[in-house]
Amino acid sequence: MRVLINQLFGILLLLGISCQQTIRNPEILEEDPYLTIQGIEESAKECNRLGVLYSRNSRLKEAIQQWEICTKEFPLSSTIRLNQLRFYYLLDEYEEIKVKIRKSYTPNQKTFYLNLLETLYESNRWDERVITLDALSKVPDWEIFSWEELGKYYLVLGNFGFAESYFNQILEVNPFHEEALFGMAEVLTENGKWYGVLDILKSLTKVAKKRKDYHFYGLKANFQLGFYTEALKWAKDAPDSEKSKVSFLELWRDTLLVVEENPDWKPLIPHLKAAEKSGYLVPETVFFPTLEKDGIRKRIRSGRE
Repeated sequence: MRVLINQLFGILLLLGISCQQTIRNPEILEEDPYLTIQGIEESAKECNRLGVLYSRNSRLKEAIQQWEICTKEFPLSSTIRLNQLRFYYLLDEYEEIKVKIRKSYTPNQKTFYLNLLETLYESNRWDERVITLDALSKVPDWEIFSWEELGKYYLVLGNFGFAESYFNQILEVNPFHEEALFGMAEVLTENGKWYGVLDILKSLTKVAKKRKDYHFYGLKANFQLGFYTEALKWAKDAPDSEKSKVSFLELWRDTLLVVEENPDWKPLIPHLKAAEKSGYLVPETVFFPTLEKDGIRKRIRSGRE
């Protein structure tokens, strides 16, 4: 056994790949459900089968060579590219596969990679999708798309620092990129940078075409800064679809409660009913405070960041 391990280690050194995890846990390659011989074009079946066979048996040198052969012979085979990507991902050799993607990329593969990214998305292979996007971000004509997708991914993940860095890269190239502005508004809101939110809104309101649900950011930022009259303007101007969101309604209600002694809840009621139809279960009698308003106002003011 010791001799076998030493031989494997020698091969790995020659290949320039550490792969220590594979030596300790060969089942990672042997049992991985995503290394597949399914869904492959007839002409590429044998090439792919050998790649999977070498990979599953931890025959690393042969596997590396086989995936190189297959991706060159069948550059538009999604199964082969996904298998090669999975192979390097399981070995923790992210930079290696990124280099291979960049070097092998040709302009006629744009649709191919868009479909590949969609497949990774639908199968929840998020890490591999990030690796692929990072590789493509250094390919001409892919930069903006890759940064946007990476920014959105890290935003959902709650990694606001990473998300902000990608959105900033886009805005340096295109200061009026709609989705990047939305992303930055969300990041700055999460980070409590209220004046930054207002600055972003100056651009966002000019270019928002696909989406109109940016009024919450204006409502939130002005509320947190104590600009209640301005906050209410943002609430009034919002589209009905945004007004029916629970977070928007709650903040609209709190702003009115701070500003007015006896708020008129009538403008909010239709939107609360719309929210109820979507599954919101809090009744009007609970949602709209009727007693101890002074105490509630104090708690709202003290709760502002």
